Amino acid sequence: MGNFTSAMICTLVCFGSVVQAQHAEHDHDAHDHKHEVIAMTSGEEMLNLPDFPVTSADDVTLGLREMLPARAPVILSFTYTGCQSLCDVTNAILLGADDDLYEAGLPEVTIATLTIDPVNDTPQQLKATRDSLGSSERWLWLTAGVRGTKPLLDALRFPAGVIEDHDPVFLVGRACSGRFTRVVGLANPEDLVQLAAHLPECDT
Repeated sequence: MGNFTSAMICTLVCFGSVVQAQHAEHDHDAHDHKHEVIAMTSGEEMLNLPDFPVTSADDVTLGLREMLPARAPVILSFTYTGCQSLCDVTNAILLGADDDLYEAGLPEVTIATLTIDPVNDTPQQLKATRDSLGSSERWLWLTAGVRGTKPLLDALRFPAGVIEDHDPVFLVGRACSGRFTRVVGLANPEDLVQLAAHLPECDT
């Protein structure tokens, strides 16, 4: 991983920890629900990716399964471009994974980010964010639109709730097998790459 990307990840993870502490202090004072950033946890599950229509940052609309590679590994994440806190951490983690995939010679692995704010995250907005980050061509930025986002998130078992209160979530697997590892929290980019690199091949 490049030194610049490593420094960015370190800075943003530290920033996320500060945000976490501020949220916890505020919620304690208000005697309200306490939202915390979960330290990285993971678990394998079966997840049949639905073929709901999604539109990319390049304004191409296809079914999700058609948009993603059928047999190659996928690292799927969730974000929204108006986020002022932990989404930057998620993007930094994926930038590190993007660099590591290039250095490891794994061009077949696809990164895909799905917005959870379809009202504001148009394909044009996703493209602007993608370009500002300098992500590679392997990294897809997707929206399921206003009508399709909630059903898609439900199918992917992304927890419902206030848009600002979601933890970083990554799904690593192959669409053909439906077997995905769900990683929740501040993941290490190298761990995501290792998960993707050592996924078992599909049986058929």
